[in-house]
Amino acid sequence: MNKHLLILSMSAISALYGDDNVFNLGKIDVNATIDTQYSSSVNIIDSQEIKDQNRKTIVEALDLIPGATIQNFGARNEQMIMIRGFDVKHAPLFIDGIPVAVPYDGYVDFSRFTTFDLSEIEVSKGLTSPLLGVNTFAGAINLVTKKPSKSFEGDAGVGLFSGNGKIGYLNVGSNQGKYYIQASVSETKRDTYPLSDDFVPKNTTNEDGGDRNNAYAKDDKINFKIGYTPNDTDEYALNYIRQTADKGVPPDEAANLSKRGFWQWKYWDKESLYFLSKTDFGKWYVKTRLFNDTFKNSLAIYTDNTYSTYSYGGVGNPSWYDEYTRGGSVETGVRTSDVNTLKMALHYKVDSHKEGGANQTAVYNMKDQVGSLGLEDSYAISDTLKLTLGASYDKEKIDVAQNTNYGATEAYYDDAAGTIPNTTTGYSTTKEFENGDTSSFNPILKLDGKINDTLSWYGGIAGKSRIPSLKDRYSFKFKTFVPNPDLNVEKTINYEIGGTKTFSSGSISGAVFYADISDYIQSTYIPLWYKSGSTYTQQQQLQNIGKVTQKGLELSAIYIPIDSLTLEGSYTYLDMSNEIDASQKITDVPKHKFIATVSYSPFEKLTWLNTYEYNSKRYASVGTTGTAPNVKNVYDTTGSISLWNTKVIYDINKNISLDLGISNILDKNYYYSYGFPEAGRMYYGDIRYTF
Repeated sequence: MNKHLLILSMSAISALYGDDNVFNLGKIDVNATIDTQYSSSVNIIDSQEIKDQNRKTIVEALDLIPGATIQNFGARNEQMIMIRGFDVKHAPLFIDGIPVAVPYDGYVDFSRFTTFDLSEIEVSKGLTSPLLGVNTFAGAINLVTKKPSKSFEGDAGVGLFSGNGKIGYLNVGSNQGKYYIQASVSETKRDTYPLSDDFVPKNTTNEDGGDRNNAYAKDDKINFKIGYTPNDTDEYALNYIRQTADKGVPPDEAANLSKRGFWQWKYWDKESLYFLSKTDFGKWYVKTRLFNDTFKNSLAIYTDNTYSTYSYGGVGNPSWYDEYTRGGSVETGVRTSDVNTLKMALHYKVDSHKEGGANQTAVYNMKDQVGSLGLEDSYAISDTLKLTLGASYDKEKIDVAQNTNYGATEAYYDDAAGTIPNTTTGYSTTKEFENGDTSSFNPILKLDGKINDTLSWYGGIAGKSRIPSLKDRYSFKFKTFVPNPDLNVEKTINYEIGGTKTFSSGSISGAVFYADISDYIQSTYIPLWYKSGSTYTQQQQLQNIGKVTQKGLELSAIYIPIDSLTLEGSYTYLDMSNEIDASQKITDVPKHKFIATVSYSPFEKLTWLNTYEYNSKRYASVGTTGTAPNVKNVYDTTGSISLWNTKVIYDINKNISLDLGISNILDKNYYYSYGFPEAGRMYYGDIRYTF
């Protein structure tokens, strides 16, 4: 195993302890600052760290990064990672540089992505390159798959964990010089997970304690790659990934769930085929990425915890989505002089969404086109100072946006009493919403400097934007929202300075950042009521009404006083404020986060790893108060999170390793999402074989 567990991964340290199996064609570090010469706003987690920390999903792995926090959409049983307080719609997910998101809403369930076939994870924050494409508002996350470096190699593992959980995986590859083949297969499954003994049931119909209700999950993945490397500089690769999953949705522990709270995902399937290439022509190069990504899922909503009778009389239940993203990108760079490099990237994709349900004849379609043109020029002012200037122009065009409420028999009213019918909205009479387009311009200026061999720094300003999703514009959200086809892009100006100092026995790095965010998309109540039966529901709408400021600090350090002992820690301070209405809280964002790890090897074959994590409280919206038109959200907090984990790693020989561990040792009851308790004490054991 890796003697120095670089959990907090500053870029310079990561370069020293990189993984030989990194698929460099899949990396997105287009700023070329991932080296020991400069500091960087990019963090890297390698596969050895992921294994040593027993991080089976990318959610668990990314939680180790300063500035990253776990976000749990409890009502959907989906987990994501927030980068400096912003979700995946603002810090998109990539696999080998290919964008990954559900086209309709821009989200994707991070907990469905396992880490067994990854060589590393890249995380760019704040000053993200304009060459990456659209929506890098707060950063970008890239999963880099494995590539073989030997004629025959691989690894395999099996394991057990609490909740009748099982894992199994196999990676095998061959590199024959001018061509290589890499194949991976994995499966994880569980029946449930144990709740803490401190958990006190609030509504035993939803959750009675012990094993978490409706918390089953099963994930299967295959990943096959074939590549051709005709020389030392050129490479061409074709990759196929298929993921299949099904999962339950543990219910809100206390809410009155009525029709909508007892959910099960019948299938959650994703399939990707993509081609990557790099051709070097001496002073200039060309990279291409072509991809076809499909996503299908089906959601069943039941009336109660027996999960036997569909809600809504079974009409439209289970519902299904059938979506695809197709597109590609071309990046080229030319070295115009010994001190200057000019790069350009062009991205284009088509997003398609189709939805329907059982016992329904109607099938609804939505489609848009998204493109981005980015330029970046890097100029070495001196041997120790580099200037980077760049910008991107992003554009979206809506092609199809069919009204999923067309033909509804219920009506909209301009008053809560239902005496003034609304005749102007057409929310139930039009077949097609207004189509349009949206565009944005995103400049960046960045300086990278080196003071001496042990001290480097960076700083810059970046204008960023986020294009609203199809769901943001057109969803009725169970007839509680009305669409807003005129939504515009969200905008931010990100400011950041940071640096890294290395010592003979460790290093320390830090960053200070500030963001001024305008046209932030937020929901607001509007004077419109929807009548269903005898019930009138006041509607909300997403609008560009928010102004938010973000300021924060990230610190991380590693100290190795002796070869057998490694001490690491990171601290994140993040303060986000709603400048328009302070009573409207920013949710799911802890102000303080701290992680510390102690790794001790009393002798060569044994390592004892202990980790502590703290998250301060975070706000959650739990309801509303007041009467129309002065309805306000009501907030509560999830409480702080304080977790201890321990693990022993024993290397039986150079090929076989045994892991035994306990997470949440103190069996704390804690929450990422209000009303959805997380796992209590968990036990696990894995055995790994490397060949």
